Amino acid sequence: MAPTLFDLAARTLTHPDVFALADDQQAVLDRVQLCLADKDGARAVVVVAGAAGTGKSALALTLLGEALRAGHRARHATGSQAFTAALRKTAGHGSRATQKLFQYFGTATDTEPDSLDLLVCDDAHQLRATSNTRYTPASRRGDRTQAAQLLEAARVVVFLLDEDQAIRPGQLGTRDYLASAAQAGDATVHTAELTSQHRHRSVRYDSWVRRLLSLEDLSCPPTRWNVEDEPAPGFELRVADSPGELEQLLRAKTDLGASARVTAGLCWPWSEARPGNPLVDDIVIGDWRRPWSVKGQRSVNGLPPSPLWAIDPAGAGQIGSVYSAQGFEYDYGGVILGPDLLRRDDRWVTDPAATRNDVLDGATAADVDLWVRRTYRVLLTRARVGTVLYSTDTETRALLHAVIDA
Repeated sequence: MAPTLFDLAARTLTHPDVFALADDQQAVLDRVQLCLADKDGARAVVVVAGAAGTGKSALALTLLGEALRAGHRARHATGSQAFTAALRKTAGHGSRATQKLFQYFGTATDTEPDSLDLLVCDDAHQLRATSNTRYTPASRRGDRTQAAQLLEAARVVVFLLDEDQAIRPGQLGTRDYLASAAQAGDATVHTAELTSQHRHRSVRYDSWVRRLLSLEDLSCPPTRWNVEDEPAPGFELRVADSPGELEQLLRAKTDLGASARVTAGLCWPWSEARPGNPLVDDIVIGDWRRPWSVKGQRSVNGLPPSPLWAIDPAGAGQIGSVYSAQGFEYDYGGVILGPDLLRRDDRWVTDPAATRNDVLDGATAADVDLWVRRTYRVLLTRARVGTVLYSTDTETRALLHAVIDA
């Protein structure tokens, strides 16, 4: 199978042309290089929108590498703890200096104003109102927006985002929000959209998922997935009637050398694991039991911590949540739709009581409905070659069979 973004991450910092850029990606690179070359030192912001698999993260690493090789002071930042940890482990392996190139939005805001030429902000839909957390000392709390702090760190700032991957309260990075913040900081704003597909073996898979989950228009029914419409070899979609069958279908792929991960909606408790103790089989569906990935930042019994679950081979035996899967990719994905998302009378019904995602506590029913459907879109768009779906609900499985089975 083809190497993943993380397989190539370290090389992007030292070698050009690691990723073969499509025309839309190249246009962004050209624009950023023009902004960096501006002899007047004008502040510039480039806002880049793109759906899942359109190469945002590959472009972000390319921008960083090109800037560093040209002698510019540059850094990369995201709002994802898992994604940043994975980049530090892969691109920054063995080098503390290289690891410091990769920051969280919260730590990137500690950068001295104007100390960078370029700051590349991937997953900018995860931007929060401020960088304050419950761990921030009172003496360091402030009311300046996170966007404003990031914008003042560098002369040129690039934001890459997918607005439909905002999946929890407080994530407010949108094109309009970022453009307004940039204009308030007296920066020239450039916008771009990525449309070429780099992850899936299908240019229409993401739009099919969006329609399946009614993310474009609630009144539009899901469309049938017709593999005959796909150029060979095509993207594989299957429906399993049990979690055991889902694992069996994926095992047939991993036996041939493919990578695979199983993810699920947060509908089961997620127990804390302690060093020396086995993981708890929190996910129970009939007589099938599996643990979530390790909760926290430390490995347990040789199993990877949650941020590295998607890239460490030892993570294959646990189930991942959206927080350990977002931003990552693998060859095949198994997705378990839990009881928080049900198909009833030709529409989706979201059950807030079925979710164990604590960050949604207190949210309105409408917000929970949107964030749950967006969460499953993230889970369904991680695979490059094929996806196997299973729903714990009989009626929902019937819908999946109706729109997927040949």
